[in-house]
Amino acid sequence: MAEEEQESKVNRPVAGLPKNPLPFVEVICKGSGKTRRFASGTEAGFAVSLINKKLVGGPLGLYIEAVKEGEEPVSFGPNSVLVDYGAGWKLQTVTESEGLRKREFNRPTASHSPPATV
Repeated sequence: MAEEEQESKVNRPVAGLPKNPLPFVEVICKGSGKTRRFASGTEAGFAVSLINKKLVGGPLGLYIEAVKEGEEPVSFGPNSVLVDYGAGWKLQTVTESEGLRKREFNRPTASHSPPATV
């Protein structure tokens, strides 16, 4: 009985996800401004690779993230399957220049650096 209750909590649908998802997801390429469509189940690394191959000029995409106003972005690793999180969420590439700014912003300061090892 407790096992069934636990199972229902784990496999509960996520609120806000579309009930009838489209057979594709859309990713906005920040380098070109174009929206690309990929079949449901596509891995993020493949999508970034294809987007970068079709890009003429502009910064290359590093990875894909889901963004929504007022929410923390969700980053997709290269083997992550792209999913649509529902209303208000957009999938977009993060470009080299944006990735560098994020890394600089998150870089530890001297007072928070781990001690050096000798």
